[in-house]
Amino acid sequence: SYVPKEIRETVSITSCDGRDWGQLEGGTFQKVLVDVPCTTDRHSAMEEENNIFHRRRTKERQMLPMLQLQLLMAGILATKTGGEVVYSTCSLSPLQNECVIERAVEIAETQFNINIHVEDLSCFRMLFQDTFSFFSDCRLGELVLPHLTANFGPMYFCKLRRM
Repeated sequence: SYVPKEIRETVSITSCDGRDWGQLEGGTFQKVLVDVPCTTDRHSAMEEENNIFHRRRTKERQMLPMLQLQLLMAGILATKTGGEVVYSTCSLSPLQNECVIERAVEIAETQFNINIHVEDLSCFRMLFQDTFSFFSDCRLGELVLPHLTANFGPMYFCKLRRM
């Protein structure tokens, strides 16, 4: 219902496991959004019920970076040469953010002979400097820090181009 009417014909909605998407639709998309499950840091700090940081969910939490990597690799493989992949989380964790990007770039190159260029998104800092607080030491992509007055964050995003 949120997809604009003029592009609904070009949007495909499926319920398959996203990790299989690269095999099902390999090299067919110009743009792919990989918005992965994550620790959802802001909600986890404010909610007791079903909290990912609860002791009984330790294994699940520890496995998140692997799941995120698998989903990102499927997104990369589903993208055409010259296409773009945006990876996003709502986590502050470098393990779920930059480390996933670094590992995906390495795997793409060594196992699939795919060259990935990580785009510079620092322009977003300037555009939104009055609205959001950005983490200044982010090596890859951008990390919006939680900020009470903006009532937003955290949000990590990184744009990759398949060369």
